[in-house]
Amino acid sequence: MATVNTTATAITNADAQPKSFTPANVAGAYLREAVGTVEVAAADDDGSTYRFARIRSSARMSSISVFNDAITGGTSYDVGLYRTAKDGGAVVSAALFASALDLSSASAVAGTEALTEATVTNIDKIEKPIWQLLGLSADPMIDYDLTLTANTVGTAAGTISVRARYVNG
Repeated sequence: MATVNTTATAITNADAQPKSFTPANVAGAYLREAVGTVEVAAADDDGSTYRFARIRSSARMSSISVFNDAITGGTSYDVGLYRTAKDGGAVVSAALFASALDLSSASAVAGTEALTEATVTNIDKIEKPIWQLLGLSADPMIDYDLTLTANTVGTAAGTISVRARYVNG
């Protein structure tokens, strides 16, 4: 066993001589927030998508909270990114942040933190902007829609709200 003194990127860079640059989206950025609410209808089919917020590819996500009514049978929703309608609307990564969230019980008070539920966004990726989470070699400088995809949408109507917190890159 050993006693260690380990530092995060921002501290390592600040202590370096000469100091190293730490991107503002890792240390010292202004936190932004986007919220959205959609209604799920009892007649919605599996595969339906619900878009909540528009996020820039250079943003670093801090939190994605999902709040919902109990949606009977709504046992599997993914949280990910799609292209905007103007950019064709196609899926980019349906489960980038979370997979198979169960919305059959209400979480309208506490919410469900969805940011690091999926392994691609495990906690060791917390400093990375969206474009790096997507495995891109450079920032495409585009917007994405933060989207829930219903794998098992359920049989009852209900409300879903999402609060996304992020910093711009």
